[in-house]
Amino acid sequence: MPDINPQKAIDFLTSTIPGWLPLLVVIHFSVLGMVAYLILLERKVASYAQDRLGPNRVGFDFGLPFLAWLKGLYGLGQPLADGMKFLLKEDYRAKNVDKVLFTIAPMIMIIVIIISVATVPFGGTKQSHGTVEIPATVNVDDPAAVQMAAANAIPIATRLVLEDTKTGEPLPFVPRIKAAELSASGEVLEPAKTVVDVTYWWDFQPAKLDIGVLLILAALSLAVYGVVVGAWASNNKFSFLGGLRATASMVSYEIPLGISILIIVVMFGTLDLSVIVDRQAWMWGGVIPAWNVFVHPLAFIMFLICIHAEANRAPFDLAECEAELVGGYHTEYSSMRFAMFFLAEYAGMVTTAAVCAALFFGGWHLPFVDKIWPAFSGGVDPAFPSLTESLLVCIVRAAVVMGKAVFVLFVFMWVRWSLPRFRFDQLMNLSWRALIPISLLLLLATTLAVWWWGPEGRAHMRVGGKMALFLLGVNVVTLVVIMFGSKLIPVTDDPNRRIRVTSSRYANTPLPAGV
Repeated sequence: MPDINPQKAIDFLTSTIPGWLPLLVVIHFSVLGMVAYLILLERKVASYAQDRLGPNRVGFDFGLPFLAWLKGLYGLGQPLADGMKFLLKEDYRAKNVDKVLFTIAPMIMIIVIIISVATVPFGGTKQSHGTVEIPATVNVDDPAAVQMAAANAIPIATRLVLEDTKTGEPLPFVPRIKAAELSASGEVLEPAKTVVDVTYWWDFQPAKLDIGVLLILAALSLAVYGVVVGAWASNNKFSFLGGLRATASMVSYEIPLGISILIIVVMFGTLDLSVIVDRQAWMWGGVIPAWNVFVHPLAFIMFLICIHAEANRAPFDLAECEAELVGGYHTEYSSMRFAMFFLAEYAGMVTTAAVCAALFFGGWHLPFVDKIWPAFSGGVDPAFPSLTESLLVCIVRAAVVMGKAVFVLFVFMWVRWSLPRFRFDQLMNLSWRALIPISLLLLLATTLAVWWWGPEGRAHMRVGGKMALFLLGVNVVTLVVIMFGSKLIPVTDDPNRRIRVTSSRYANTPLPAGV
């Protein structure tokens, strides 16, 4: 059996397997696991709202006596039982459905969500230093050739630092000769070689893109195709009506959703989510976190409303309301096909909640923690607080992001059991007659503020205190105008008026005596 050198095996794996792949696998399965327990959390929140216990019996004992100590566990085994139920149920398909599209529709939904989560920044950027060997074929007198050789030698997941982050000047890549390593007896263990010292960054973000926000919007907008295709392929009138409703509501609410995100993009001048988080990672006056939720609370509320509508969550669940459409666009689905629709809804909630945390709650930033643990604030470069040389800091930051996302997800569930379902005309009016005009007004105010203060008046394109107070004032004034203006708008049509149906056999039914 040949000897295996562990170091060579590690070097081979790091040079052949893309470094972002393990991170993407961890994030993907973390989201799926989170989805499973979100369903349990949903049922627990429902039980608290309805003054009952909810799932509390299923543990991990599997009916075996020697695992009796795992019985119960507050119902933590319920997601596993639900998953087994989906796997074991009959995969029913109606007679006249479009077989191909019927199967493709739930696949579209889940694939779109998997793609969109890739650009969410989870834990900042880890900075590392290393030594890279320059091949003998490279001309060491050519800086460009040395730089290219160094870039090719580092792992795929990392970014080579080519410029000084403070001055913007190109970093010199100076080759040097590393002396040969000799044993005690004088035997050459490692021959002399030409090396260069490098600094590189490893992002806790599977896909770091300059257009990250745009990619998420584009990917999530494709989810409507899964709904429409599934509704059409089902050959069911209730499913078809649910698909039409979902199309109308999702397309309508994408407009204020996009404008609320555009407000943040204009404010910071970038589409990169990691940069947006970086520019919120500081404090006004050392006391108030510079989070966008304190600058644009109305934009945050609009974003929250729109992601409810995009996920077809109550009170915007007209596409699947059981009182009218049996089950809506997934009426004909069962087993794992239905489970994929179900999982896609919750996975989409996780993605949009994480994006909400990045856009409005400072992402991984946690106020006052740096007083207790200075390493949390990075400390590498004040202009880039996400930079840190500690892997533990990156992991803790990822936990902070998920904690903020769980808070937003709890709001999803809280709203579901607090508000009644909208009527469809109310749902459409909320978007076209309320959210879109308000979002356009806030976008105009943000544009004027950026023009007035300008990039020169903002360090690293951060929002200063004066600009933040101005935008917060605009939000307050807008809210007051809406509250009082809505009372002055005359109601020309009563949507709840009785309509006489001339062809109905009940049109002339006499009222009971005494009424």
